[in-house]
Amino acid sequence: MRKIQEITIKDEKFPEKLRKIKNPPEKLYVIGQIELLNKPSLAIVGTRHITEYGTRNCEYFAQKMVEKDIPVVSGMAVGTDAVAHKTVLKYGGGTIAVLGGGFDHIFPKENLGLFEKIIEKNGLVITEYPPQVSAKSKQFLERNRIVSGLSEGVLVIESAYRSGTSVTAKLAYRQGKVVMALPGRLDNSYGVGVNKLIQEGAKLVTSIEDILSNFPQFMNKLGKNSEEKQVTFWDVKEEYKEIIKILQNKTLSLEEIVQNTEQKNLRETLNVLIHMELDGILRQEIGMGYKLL
Repeated sequence: MRKIQEITIKDEKFPEKLRKIKNPPEKLYVIGQIELLNKPSLAIVGTRHITEYGTRNCEYFAQKMVEKDIPVVSGMAVGTDAVAHKTVLKYGGGTIAVLGGGFDHIFPKENLGLFEKIIEKNGLVITEYPPQVSAKSKQFLERNRIVSGLSEGVLVIESAYRSGTSVTAKLAYRQGKVVMALPGRLDNSYGVGVNKLIQEGAKLVTSIEDILSNFPQFMNKLGKNSEEKQVTFWDVKEEYKEIIKILQNKTLSLEEIVQNTEQKNLRETLNVLIHMELDGILRQEIGMGYKLL
């Protein structure tokens, strides 16, 4: 076990954001990069039963946070939390995991490797519970106030109608944080909760710009790493190259892409776009069109 540091609420390293919430923790036990505690950050939360749709979009937003040098906060649970943490680590960003128990009882056990990886990759793991305290369901709900409290805002990826995720959203509202939600699929029960949040006032987001525009704290990040990604032609399938060239620094609809291809064949173009999305080369953003990753 790596060295555990203790930070009391009177310590200057204690995050000011947490001091301001209702019932702030009196002490934090931390392992890793303490500096992350006081950087503007975004919480990404959602169901433990994340779908392929949720995974794809969670990875997208987490990667974009890394590109803007904005740490991602989550609860190191299975599902959405794990996807968010792992994506940030994959792209070399900063992430904060908030536990519902002490360091001697990492829960769930299958995330022990993730716990070690977060520390190894210069992330941060924190808890308000002493090392010997086991994780309990009540403590996960208590943990959620820290997840939202540490962040400027909370992005909900997927959620059932009543869940711990909806509790986090409510806590964020009470703390004066911005709550955002990915629109949920109508044919999945884990789209119900996020759509209800949107009906109740959560901001619907479909792109990184939707998130950044809500936070003055993040706006200075627009200039950092903000150049659009230039996809090279190395190791790219021949049938993809024309569309990659068309989409450089652009977001275009299917019709616009077809009009810019030599053959102007709708069916063939759509088939190529589907395979490019499956290969992780581009993404279709709701209401906007296709964009290179």
